[in-house]
Amino acid sequence: MAIQFYPKGKLSSGFHGWQVTATLRGKRYQKYFTLNPPNPRIPADFWHRYQETRARYYNARWMARSAALQYIDFLKTNHPNTRPHRGVGFRGITLGITTGDSVDQERCYFSVNNPSRPMRFYITENDSLSKAWDRTVLHWGEVFGIRTKDIEKKRRHPPNPDQFKALRKQLNNKEGQNISVQALHHVYAEKRAQLEHQKAVKNTKGKLNQDELLAMYSNLEREIVGFRR
Repeated sequence: MAIQFYPKGKLSSGFHGWQVTATLRGKRYQKYFTLNPPNPRIPADFWHRYQETRARYYNARWMARSAALQYIDFLKTNHPNTRPHRGVGFRGITLGITTGDSVDQERCYFSVNNPSRPMRFYITENDSLSKAWDRTVLHWGEVFGIRTKDIEKKRRHPPNPDQFKALRKQLNNKEGQNISVQALHHVYAEKRAQLEHQKAVKNTKGKLNQDELLAMYSNLEREIVGFRR
């Protein structure tokens, strides 16, 4: 958006007044507000103020429209510079996997890409994918000034665990990394629990209630942890 004043005699065309221009989604808009009144009986100072007001109105209008379009793009598209398989469908958050000399250093995370202070939210045994996503989106909303209703929409739709699987493949096959499949363990924890729940309901024909199922999963988890140790 730009507003430019041309005094009389500046342009060879004879135009003098204001030019307002804007480029929105690649399309250029422009308007001219001449200081030549349509009727000689209109006072020059009145016409000057009137045309200047109109020029500033259109400039402000296009600025507001540009801001609205930028906000929409922020919520609906990945940043153009987002690297393969990192995007989550909107801007400000990306996926990542840490690398290191040992498997213990490999962890999946969400990154809130605040230019001045980026922050990572790791998916761990205590912070499942959905919990880490929830914390990520809340911080993202605060950092970028996102409306509450838009934050809530994003919170309800965490990325699919398979997106981290695709990222691991990208890192290993095309970016020279050697990340183990173990790095995805906590990412798939909720999905595994859901499948186990469905399997248990099917095997018991629905005879176990919710509390009994939870106790079963709790015991199973303790056995798995004990086995790993």
